[in-house]
Amino acid sequence: MHFAAVLPYLIIGIGLTLGQMGWRPAMRVWGMCMIGALSGLAVAITFVSIEQTPSWYLIALSSSPFVIVLIMVIRDLSYPAINDVATDVDSPVMFEAALGVVENAERDMAYPESFKSKVRKAYPFIQPLKMTEPADQVFDRVVQSANCQRGWRKIHQDRVRKTVEVEATTPFLGFVDDVIIQVSEQGGMTRVDMRSKSREGLVDAGKNAKRIEAFLTDLLRGNERYRADDQDKAATLRPTSMQRGAMS
Repeated sequence: MHFAAVLPYLIIGIGLTLGQMGWRPAMRVWGMCMIGALSGLAVAITFVSIEQTPSWYLIALSSSPFVIVLIMVIRDLSYPAINDVATDVDSPVMFEAALGVVENAERDMAYPESFKSKVRKAYPFIQPLKMTEPADQVFDRVVQSANCQRGWRKIHQDRVRKTVEVEATTPFLGFVDDVIIQVSEQGGMTRVDMRSKSREGLVDAGKNAKRIEAFLTDLLRGNERYRADDQDKAATLRPTSMQRGAMS
């Protein structure tokens, strides 16, 4: 009976292994993790119910996955109910290659109108990046940076439109998100826009905004010749904790 304490870890381990092997959709992997966590809770309750002197070590061991998953769910629900973030929600970059992906065949890839105000409120620091470099040079660095991102797979590149589309796969659970980056010229500057959209789930737990922020910050800092004012932009792209507190 005591061996049942490892049951949740076995179920979760199988789910994560299948996810790494490409088992899709990723919600199935998440579902197996949930089953594993709930089985751990059931085992812990069983230990308390049938044993005269229950082992609190085994109870803690078997129930830990449930506690961890519960914390993750509560944390995820603290984020706004969105799964599509763009640097310009009024005129977001539109996907092209992603429309032809089988998994997106029945999905509406237009930007949801209801997300616009939520993105502005939750992520005011997600803005188009403006740089002084020529657009062609910036686009080359965008392509190079996209090729170096862990878990990213480029599915389309258009040098005329200056867009790059990739599939970004999250670690462990293997959720796949659609990402597009566009470089354009505006007012004598080079502008970089980006959009990241989750294929599964109604809440992205902030991962799309974090992905955009991280990529644009790396892109800006990767230029050895950028000017001091661009350094200031990189430093202020993410608000300080004090500023975040004022927003909430």
